[in-house]
Amino acid sequence: MPDTFKDVTVLSRGGLYTNEDALALAASNPGAAIRMLNFEVSQFGGYRRISGFSPYDSSNTTVPGLGKILGLWIHQDNVFAARRNVGDATGTLGSNPITVTDESTTLTIAHTSHGLAVGSFVTFAGATAVGGLTINSVEMKVLTVATHTYTVAFTSAGTSTATAGGASVTYSYSYNYSIYKHVAGVGWGSNVGPTGRTALGVKKLRVSHHNFTGSEVTVIADGINRPVRHSGTTFVEIFDKQGSTAADTEAVLSNIFDSVNSDATVTVDHVAHTLVVGDTVRYSGVNVNVGGVSINDANFTVATVADVDTYTFELGSTSSVGSQTNVGGTAISFFYTRANSGTAKDIVAAKITTDFSDHQFFAGMSGNNNFLVFSRPSNDLDFTGNTAGIINVGFTITGLAKFRESLYVFGSDKIKRLTGSAASDFALVEVTNNIGCIATDSILEIGGDILFLASDGIRPIQGTARIGDVELETVSKPIQQILQGLPTTHDLEDMCSVVIRNKTQFRYFFPSSTSAADSEGIIGGLRFADRRVGWEFGELLGMRAFVAASGLIDNKEVIVHGDSDGKIHKQENGNDFNGSEVISVYATPFLYFDSTERRKIFQKLSIFTRPEGSSTMNLGIAFDWDDPAASNPSNYALTTAGALLRYTTTGGTYDSSFTFTGSSSPVLETNVQGSGRAISLILTSSGTQAPYSVSGFSVTYQDAGYR
Repeated sequence: MPDTFKDVTVLSRGGLYTNEDALALAASNPGAAIRMLNFEVSQFGGYRRISGFSPYDSSNTTVPGLGKILGLWIHQDNVFAARRNVGDATGTLGSNPITVTDESTTLTIAHTSHGLAVGSFVTFAGATAVGGLTINSVEMKVLTVATHTYTVAFTSAGTSTATAGGASVTYSYSYNYSIYKHVAGVGWGSNVGPTGRTALGVKKLRVSHHNFTGSEVTVIADGINRPVRHSGTTFVEIFDKQGSTAADTEAVLSNIFDSVNSDATVTVDHVAHTLVVGDTVRYSGVNVNVGGVSINDANFTVATVADVDTYTFELGSTSSVGSQTNVGGTAISFFYTRANSGTAKDIVAAKITTDFSDHQFFAGMSGNNNFLVFSRPSNDLDFTGNTAGIINVGFTITGLAKFRESLYVFGSDKIKRLTGSAASDFALVEVTNNIGCIATDSILEIGGDILFLASDGIRPIQGTARIGDVELETVSKPIQQILQGLPTTHDLEDMCSVVIRNKTQFRYFFPSSTSAADSEGIIGGLRFADRRVGWEFGELLGMRAFVAASGLIDNKEVIVHGDSDGKIHKQENGNDFNGSEVISVYATPFLYFDSTERRKIFQKLSIFTRPEGSSTMNLGIAFDWDDPAASNPSNYALTTAGALLRYTTTGGTYDSSFTFTGSSSPVLETNVQGSGRAISLILTSSGTQAPYSVSGFSVTYQDAGYR
């Protein structure tokens, strides 16, 4: 009798599909996946279980401060991070300052002239139990404030009503954030950024980088404070005005400062200044220490205004030099912001920033959500004159992205693009009125396009601009079901993204508010196959990233993320998630091999792998589209042994983890039992084992006919 055994080989490619009909997927894309968790498009074909992450600095794992990482970026070969401060104010409260109400989680704290605001965080020590509660070392958020009292939210309700706590209750208040720079061999060090940056209401810091004058500069916006410019050595807050008169003409002032020995007051001789008490001022180009203090690029508050030509500010410390008259030099630049300007050009509280056509742009200002404010050409500190300006786009701006010769301006359901190169020829062009960006930090440039998260999925800007509102232009149709669920279960303000350029891959992170185990995400990678380029997707689970960044350090790509506990992690590093196991799943479609009715007796499975070390995988089999009546065999254990040869020569072109060769036995074979009309292979692994790739599989079966 002729041999009735048949072999079918399937290449693993196509990525995750959750929206495709089971029969159609098996017929048109048998190498796709109906479940793909913590797998990515492999550079060598097939799918690869992703690498892990580990501390960016194993000796200094945590950025100083409290709470989650608020901002993270790479600038001039250094990693910078922002986090809320510990102990902005400390001291001892009066006797028995804590009031607890029975069955309430709200506590009232007595503190004369505390100066707190709603949203501040407080921690206490030395308190005795009150109303059945021990509140020491528990961080609590301020709910309401009065002049001499405030309320906080505790983690549990009181069991009785009482006012107590003892006479030794100490407090620590947190209401500002700081910026830290990582230094090799030292760690995160001390605050390198501007002081007095309120953390109240700050969800995250967003940055952009430009090089207007030959040196890379980072511009930072946080949605609450004045934006900041970082040159690499100096942080400078950005003002919306520069000038000497109300007309905001550019100022070059001369020898305007007077100081008195042993006095903290500086008098400024400034003709027609137009300032009022409470305005903020800053100077640059000052060639002398005023009162013994360097005042360049520092902010001061106008204390008194004697007349239209004179005002004062306080140094913060008494003069340590003899009295000075008419000092400062002949080229002093003057910047200012009104205490309560409320003008359209006011960039305080900008939440989004980018450069375009040698101008710095800001958007998302509170009360002016429709406005784009842009600087003068090649000057991110000057917003005066007719070469700077304001553009009303007509909708609330959710994101900005420069791409080729345009600046794309996103709303939640609209997109416009700005063309031109200067204020004289800037023009807005409508892209679409029915599609927009619903998550600011989903916008990224990759694969020669801009991707963003819209209400109907992940979209490319080129396709959207070309065909407008046609839904089919989403690149994420295969995972539409997943994408529709993520915005409903996660805060999109917490969502972040990163590009891994050497893999042509992006990752969307949707961190859980409670745990890493519930933190989800999307992996998107470009597959170059059959002379075609296409996006393939998988799911992420277990990476609790609130901010993420990628960039070059010592000419090597580095990918980092910050978590809820103040730690910075390096992705693409190690086999596990900072000591926690990596759970991975790859499930094929239900393959029916040309007939949905003929039964097949399965004999053997061969999995073509590329191991990167010793790994154990479990192979599960499901028959007949998960029919409850089907009899599925127990899982089969598959083990790889040995490690890969790696290129590690110091100074080599490739990264030390670049793989050149694989195992001598890349095929994992196992005999199987069972029969059915269709079969799905389910490859799973967990633990801290090395990554591996699956390039395809072969199924040997015997046709059992129609029975």
